[in-house]
Amino acid sequence: MLLPKRSSMLTPSSLSLRCLTCLIFLLALCTACTVLRAASWAGTRTTPPPASPALTSDAQYSAHKEVSEVSEVSPPTTPKADYIMSQAMPRVKKELARKGLQLGQPVFMRIFKLSKQLELWLYSRGKYKLFKTYPICSYSGYIGPKLAEGDWQSPEGFYTVSGEQMNPKSRYHLSFNIGYPNRYDVIWNRTGSAIMVHGRCVSQGCFAMGNKQIEEIYLLAYQAFLKGQEQFSIHIFPFRMTRANLLKYRQSPWYNFWSHLVMGYKAFEQTHLVPTISTVEGKYVVKDKKDPWEGKRWVLMKKKKNPLKLKE
Repeated sequence: MLLPKRSSMLTPSSLSLRCLTCLIFLLALCTACTVLRAASWAGTRTTPPPASPALTSDAQYSAHKEVSEVSEVSPPTTPKADYIMSQAMPRVKKELARKGLQLGQPVFMRIFKLSKQLELWLYSRGKYKLFKTYPICSYSGYIGPKLAEGDWQSPEGFYTVSGEQMNPKSRYHLSFNIGYPNRYDVIWNRTGSAIMVHGRCVSQGCFAMGNKQIEEIYLLAYQAFLKGQEQFSIHIFPFRMTRANLLKYRQSPWYNFWSHLVMGYKAFEQTHLVPTISTVEGKYVVKDKKDPWEGKRWVLMKKKKNPLKLKE
């Protein structure tokens, strides 16, 4: 009687072992496919674009990307703007360090048209500290507010800039929109648009800073947005709103308008904190719970119980 070979015999235990082995192999294959598919999907969603060859330093680009991750919604930028800011960053950081300030601190700006100056302040230790005063290369018109589109006049008043108003694609190197017209301007039927602080030295109603200056100003504002500042204020005055200057220009047709700008000017001068300014009945009002500036007439005229309405 011939018996089958030992190797070809199938016992219940060997059959179960083979089935278990096949099942493990199939599970491993499915897991591998799932992992590869997830990795491929993640690569298409999260892999950053290659760095622009224009960037001079990988370290500078990496530092910029690390700061970018702080804010959920970053202001617009381009490879060109990134490169320009990376070039300005070393010199700005040195100046900041000398004054005990840091890149990314909240910013505030003031412009004085007559002296052609832009002040840039940074928030540090509970108040704003002056970082630098930049010369304005050119602005349009004379002292006094902007009234209409195409009048070649630069505005005056209290304006607000958000991250969306930053313009890395400007024809004038870099720029940001100051937010003209604001609510006050609209109430007084003032028209115009696209009033910028920008580079180069040509102005058509804007404030032209020159390229080197706008690089630093833009960088400081951009980094402040990345660190979480939602918007910054820019206050534009005809001159420093001192008693002597108001006396000098008391015959100007804009004297009454300027008397309302004084309130915002003095509020910041005394506290080095940006005041909350609103428009009430066609005039600027500075809100301060402790000491309401609208109750003080820091001008040459005597205080009246029933002041006249603003006339321009």
